[in-house]
Amino acid sequence: MSSAAILLVLGSALLHATWNARANAGDNRTVELGIAYANGAVLLLPWLIIDPPTEAMGFMVMSGLAHGGYILFLSQAYQRGGLATMYPIARGTAPLIVAGVGIWLLDQTPSGVTFAGAVLVALGLAVIGGVAWKTDERSAIAMALMTGAFIASYTLLDARGVEATSELGYFSGASFVSVLFVAAIVRPSAAQIRSSLPNGLMIGIFSTSAYALVLLAYTRADAANVATLRATSILFGLLLVRRTVTPRLVVGAIAVVAGAILVTT
Repeated sequence: MSSAAILLVLGSALLHATWNARANAGDNRTVELGIAYANGAVLLLPWLIIDPPTEAMGFMVMSGLAHGGYILFLSQAYQRGGLATMYPIARGTAPLIVAGVGIWLLDQTPSGVTFAGAVLVALGLAVIGGVAWKTDERSAIAMALMTGAFIASYTLLDARGVEATSELGYFSGASFVSVLFVAAIVRPSAAQIRSSLPNGLMIGIFSTSAYALVLLAYTRADAANVATLRATSILFGLLLVRRTVTPRLVVGAIAVVAGAILVTT
């Protein structure tokens, strides 16, 4: 994995943790995330107009639907649980799915070291998130696991989609699809949209920048490597929440860092 790809993914991880912290603290999380995606779609609209992703239209639509599912389940996970537990579970579920499915879907065969790194990252994040079992967050865990499945879905779709078209135009189109999908299900009122607008726009700036960096990284590294290294965003996330550092958190963090090192070798 090149140094450029590593820097792109780590920058994305920091931005990703930042917007998740804001989303977790929001009042109407689903609407705010929908606004965030709409913001991203509009910001990247020039690229969609200049270079429409006609070569990857199917992947773009499916990715938009997967992102819509991600919005719905992530907001519900945060409604029921805290950032320090739900974020690790959601992020830890995706790398193993991507590494496993990527073998045949993307024609990318992860090396033994890469797969070991994915396992270590997932285990480390599971240790961190395991504290949820000691609280009343068990329904939130199911939502976080589903969020991870949607993360894996759009990761695989996007990795294939950007091989054939412009990354930024592709993401703009997928974002429009996800917003329409979520709006059709949630049907937010005008009052909900107005109250959610400030935080939603801020989340949109961070989230769009974060995922744009990831899409650029996909053109420089395998999806399994990118998805696993992205999971290190949990380390940034833990710095953004007020939580006592426990032995469980330390062990989990060490496992995440060790797994990331294996993936990038």
